Amino acid sequence: MPSPLVSTRSARASQSGVWAFLLLSSVAYFFSINEADNDLWGHVLFGSQIIAQRAVPWVDAYSYTVAGQPWVNHEWLSQVILAAAYRWAGSPGLLLLKFGIATLTFLLLFRMIRRRSATPYIWGTVGLLAIAVLARGFAIRPQIFTYCGAALTLWLIDGYRRGQRRALWFLPLLFLAWVNMHGGFILGLGILGVYACATLLRDAPRPWQPWAALTASVVVTALNPYGPRLLLYIWNELSRSHPITEWQRAAPTDAAQFVFFALFAALVATLPLRRNWRDDGWEAVLAVGVGVLALRHQRHTPVFALCAAAPLAAQLEQTRDWVARRSSFALSPGAQRIVSFGIVALALLQLSLTGMRLWRDGLRVIYEPGDYPVAAVRALRDAGAPLNLAVPLDWGEYVLWSLAPQVKVSIDGRFATVFPEQVVEDNFAFFTSAPTWRRLLEHYPTEAVLVPADWSSPIRREPGWQRAYGDTVAEIYVRSERAAALHLRALPGAAGAGIFP
Repeated sequence: MPSPLVSTRSARASQSGVWAFLLLSSVAYFFSINEADNDLWGHVLFGSQIIAQRAVPWVDAYSYTVAGQPWVNHEWLSQVILAAAYRWAGSPGLLLLKFGIATLTFLLLFRMIRRRSATPYIWGTVGLLAIAVLARGFAIRPQIFTYCGAALTLWLIDGYRRGQRRALWFLPLLFLAWVNMHGGFILGLGILGVYACATLLRDAPRPWQPWAALTASVVVTALNPYGPRLLLYIWNELSRSHPITEWQRAAPTDAAQFVFFALFAALVATLPLRRNWRDDGWEAVLAVGVGVLALRHQRHTPVFALCAAAPLAAQLEQTRDWVARRSSFALSPGAQRIVSFGIVALALLQLSLTGMRLWRDGLRVIYEPGDYPVAAVRALRDAGAPLNLAVPLDWGEYVLWSLAPQVKVSIDGRFATVFPEQVVEDNFAFFTSAPTWRRLLEHYPTEAVLVPADWSSPIRREPGWQRAYGDTVAEIYVRSERAAALHLRALPGAAGAGIFP
């Protein structure tokens, strides 16, 4: 008869395998989502031109509202990497790049989770919640390099705390690359700064090392095309208003954000049972602080998952110990088998759905043609006329991909990196029919406007403007004096899913 100890180890190993299988299937399911982001066209376009010109652009050459305006392209290296992936393998290359970075990010995070919990249902549940929250941010865009950079920062700090004394000296090298990939490098400096401050509150060996690593990391961030003033630019960008969805408050009624609220609630609820506040409390403080930021701005929810997963796993493990000392409750072997069967079934379902999706799309990045002015852009391209075209924010970089440099736009996804607040406000006023909607027509050399067909735009009734094109997705209105020279003919739109680009 096997001993209880052997049986317990065997049961735990079986549970570990089941939960690991679920996490692997979840990585495949969530991180292989292959829908194009609104700005993907622009990132690949700008990166391709940087490669071709071997120089980072300093001024805007794509819009007519701020032509010649300084452009702080803090994402230039990310754009080069995206363009290189597209040149290497086309649309599948972009998807594989995103999947690889997302998987690396989670593996670093999972390593920290497992160091804090040995209980399969705890590290499995925390890992699953973290994947679900992270997936919302892992579109094919430069932000993915910030999420990976944040995970690397936390992982290196964790290694240092566990005796790897040289781990912190990799941080300046990380920030040297990160500062040229995305402005979110400021987040990594914040994480390192919180840890450095925490070392002052305990008797840590070599307390100068975190501060030296922080100083070196700040210094190397000056090694970018814009020099030290990039830090000031990032600060100003963070302090200005952003009238786009990802900068709005997180809503508990939104199904996509529900998992974030569940993760945040679990973190806060288990705080009273956390031990070793003197040594590990900085993790909880960091996680709660980033969680508050995520409540204010949706774009910070993936960052919260990165900062909260490891401390939450530790708190849940300590909560399990607290409950075990006061209760003898345990699932029967039969109940455990049922739970394991359910987990395996869910994992197989996720793998099946992932396989069917990728087989259907051929590993390519797709978009919904009904969400973009496909036929209207094709008509403008066939016309070949230079034009100053007012566009909604979400369509700007799609238009540039096909029509630049002949057509210049009123705004695009570069947003605060080039467009002043007044230009942003005027563009939003026009496309929301605000009282000041005419400013975009009267204060800028706007020659034509591209509007969604289902919008009730006042341009339809504006004297001096004519409808030059229309389909089920978009309409084009031009100034009367340009209408005669601009010949646009309706073309059939794309059917089914569109394949990037």
